[in-house]
Amino acid sequence: MKLLTAIFSFAFSVSLFAADCSVDTKSIDVSWKAFKTPIKAGVGGSFKGLTYTGKKSATSMDDIIKSAAMTIETGSDSVHTKDKSRDGKIAKFFFSTMSGGTQIKAQVKSYTKKALTLSITMNGKTVDVPMSYKVEGKNLSAQGVIDVFDFGMTKQLEGINKACKALHEGKTWNDVEISLKASFKGC
Repeated sequence: MKLLTAIFSFAFSVSLFAADCSVDTKSIDVSWKAFKTPIKAGVGGSFKGLTYTGKKSATSMDDIIKSAAMTIETGSDSVHTKDKSRDGKIAKFFFSTMSGGTQIKAQVKSYTKKALTLSITMNGKTVDVPMSYKVEGKNLSAQGVIDVFDFGMTKQLEGINKACKALHEGKTWNDVEISLKASFKGC
């Protein structure tokens, strides 16, 4: 009987150890590349103010990814392009005029072997965004493209284009490349 109890105790402790896969929330990075000028010059940036609200640990990386969700702050202290003046303009003329508040919410809607679909809520509208992704070791990286017009952000695009007219040579593009990265532990 003692042997049977020892075997069950060992099996239970191994199953608990196997459930110790977690996302490193400090590694999560949401970045973007917007475009300006008639030749479509890229301007990259990221968000510092990000709160992960999805499942933080599970038995597998896939289980965590399937439930991933986050809230992104878009104020001037969160927008990061390595140019403080640009950060302030993006926050003021683009994000601060969004309907429904200045946060962006994102949640994984589906996750298959071929694609990840991110449901993004911005400017009071929710749009499903397909993203290609790869998992290398304990790291996830995903890329996609959003069209700000899908979020009803014509006014915001016009605002940033007007505020940056000379620098943008009168042209700010409506498509924005987005990227998501995260690392996992114990998986």
